[in-house]
Amino acid sequence: MSQKSLLKFQIGPVQEFIAAARSTRDLWSGSYLLSWLVATGIKAIPDYRETLIFPNPEGQPLLEKELNPSAEGILIPNLPNIFIARIEGDAKTIAQKVEEAIRTEWKKIAKFVWAECGALNIPEGKKTAFKRTVNHHLAISWQITKFEDGDYAKAYRTNGWHLDAVRQTRQFDTWGGGKVRTGVEKDSLTGKEEAIGGGTTTNGEDYSTIVAERYKLLFKHNDHFGAIILIKRVWHLTYLKDEKKLEADSQNFKIRSIPAIAARTEELDDKRDASEIAGGDKYVAAIAFDGDSIGAWVNGDNSPPGIDLHQHHQSFSRYLSNFALGKVREIVEGTKTEQDEGKWLGQLIYAGGDDVVALVPADAAIEIAEKLRQAFCDATKDIQGKEGTPDASAGIAISHIHAPLQDLIREAQNAEKRAKNEVGRPAFSVTLMKRSGEISYWGSKWESGGIELYRQIVDLMNDKQLSAKFPHRVIELLEVYLTHNKGFSKLDDAIDDVNLVKELIHKEFAHTATRQGSKSVAENLAMPLTRYLDLVIEERSKKEEQNKKDGKEPVKTTLFQELLISLIGLCTTVAFANRTQNEKATTAEE
Repeated sequence: MSQKSLLKFQIGPVQEFIAAARSTRDLWSGSYLLSWLVATGIKAIPDYRETLIFPNPEGQPLLEKELNPSAEGILIPNLPNIFIARIEGDAKTIAQKVEEAIRTEWKKIAKFVWAECGALNIPEGKKTAFKRTVNHHLAISWQITKFEDGDYAKAYRTNGWHLDAVRQTRQFDTWGGGKVRTGVEKDSLTGKEEAIGGGTTTNGEDYSTIVAERYKLLFKHNDHFGAIILIKRVWHLTYLKDEKKLEADSQNFKIRSIPAIAARTEELDDKRDASEIAGGDKYVAAIAFDGDSIGAWVNGDNSPPGIDLHQHHQSFSRYLSNFALGKVREIVEGTKTEQDEGKWLGQLIYAGGDDVVALVPADAAIEIAEKLRQAFCDATKDIQGKEGTPDASAGIAISHIHAPLQDLIREAQNAEKRAKNEVGRPAFSVTLMKRSGEISYWGSKWESGGIELYRQIVDLMNDKQLSAKFPHRVIELLEVYLTHNKGFSKLDDAIDDVNLVKELIHKEFAHTATRQGSKSVAENLAMPLTRYLDLVIEERSKKEEQNKKDGKEPVKTTLFQELLISLIGLCTTVAFANRTQNEKATTAEE
């Protein structure tokens, strides 16, 4: 009987590689390139359709044995950077062949890109720098763990521990043969790799003026770029389209620009005057969505005793695949009908299992994130754990359309971490990137009543029953009570009775709602406001109890200040995310 082994592979870098982008096509390209390399590695495993544990290969067009360029969803990045398989026989030899297949494909892609150096007006003398960067880029780690029948669960956990150790102690080759290279231009987006092109010509012209017509609209800025950015920028034409016959060009695979997403129009990313089409909608949002404690769910740590871990892995992988392939794109990009003209028109960047990255109109971000969470919970509802079923958290970053795209993506990823670690999973967190440079935050549990209150205020504003000035006025009235984080003030709260605190907030809120809407509007908002405040108080009480149980310091922020911060954050988000609404005077204002 042949030896059974568990093989786990991981490819990187991921987040910084995807985030280094100037356009939505750059973002997609980085995500798809990683999925493409993962697919290449998986297909190098013998009988991979039978032995692959994660991700589930069913319905994955990139994992078909024969690539079908016209397959539905063939150009959507749907594969995570990790894959796991059960191997029978010589696992080490198979693992080496998998790694070799990935590295060979990566270098082949690079070779096709470099073949266009003439059309891209890149000097032949930059080839050494190009190859050096390509050779050092991929970080591939893998681990093999042998096991006998019945020892799968132990093997899986051991494999994970060992792979983590491998990733922390991987070898590093010297850069450039050990020589320190000075006086060379660096890549403008990453600040790391040696630049091989870009900038302005000696005549002061933009770089885009000296490249072949085919590539002009892919280089709309004067950034200096290195090998990796160059590959991301053009491989969809030089390799996917020319070599693999995938219709990845802008005419056949439409990727919309940041201004177009903000304005809900169909303009493409590869369009020079895209920044002129945004109209009144000038803010866009990035969503970073991720399942909570997925490692623990996959490991079976959250499962009842006696679970068959191998069967659990197969089921969980199938549910995650159904979510990523069947639900995410529809939620993010929506449908365009006569009755619902371009309601969402977001742009899906990546959907791999429980992990989603998307760009959407600012005022739709919270609702789309909530729909993603509901779809994820529905897809995984049959996975029963000790304390419920899997859930997810989301980070949202909102900025002006001309803010650096990689900053927007990075802030969304940071917001997702803040939702999990500070707000407390399952939750969402919003980062508002104002043009002044100020950054504001708001976070809430999904079930805390924050979304309900947020949505009701927005609906009243959209229906012209409540002035768009309402959230600004609430902020002005409540900010005078803030002492938290004000360096010049060490004053204690004037009141500490929870009922008096709630009464004060209610009075300020109702007064503003009446002035900026009507008395009936104020009455309609009273109940969702009460629910939100009560649930913030409840969550704070749980946190205090947990801190006491864990021997941690008490929460420093007073209850009054926490309620103020929560409501001010909510109103700031309403005002910022919905600032493009056309304003019409309400009856009260008239």
